[in-house]
Amino acid sequence: MDSRTHRLLLLTIVFSLGTGLGLAAETKPVTPPAPKDEVMVLPKLEVTAQRAKEIDKELKRLDKLIARERKKIKPTELDKTLNNEKFAKAAAIFGGNSAEHLSAVAASRVMLLEQERMVLEAMKRPATIEERKMMAAEIEQLRKTRRNLDDPAAQRF
Repeated sequence: MDSRTHRLLLLTIVFSLGTGLGLAAETKPVTPPAPKDEVMVLPKLEVTAQRAKEIDKELKRLDKLIARERKKIKPTELDKTLNNEKFAKAAAIFGGNSAEHLSAVAASRVMLLEQERMVLEAMKRPATIEERKMMAAEIEQLRKTRRNLDDPAAQRF
């Protein structure tokens, strides 16, 4: 076989492959399925660094309050002497409380402060506006309960 025959043979192969590839490229594109009428709407989220910084400041303040109240849980000897249970009962008309009562109130405050801290930690993560409102209301309720621990009149209601 001479070179001319080789060229003819190669040209025949190239044209036969080329026309087959050309036919495949001319096929009609696949149409995508029709879109559904329902549109999914995601809840709105508020993500800002400023809000996280404010929450961090509040957490730091709460940590200081928790540390201060934890010191009050265990009454000192001076506190036991000054707020003796015998004297506290006698001075109840003047608003005196025993050391054990003050210790129990401090323990309750620590528990409420820790719950408030947990809610604030949850507020740092993105949440819907409704969830943030619920968390803010819960924090306000915890703060109100903590304020009313020392006021027996407010605890009745």
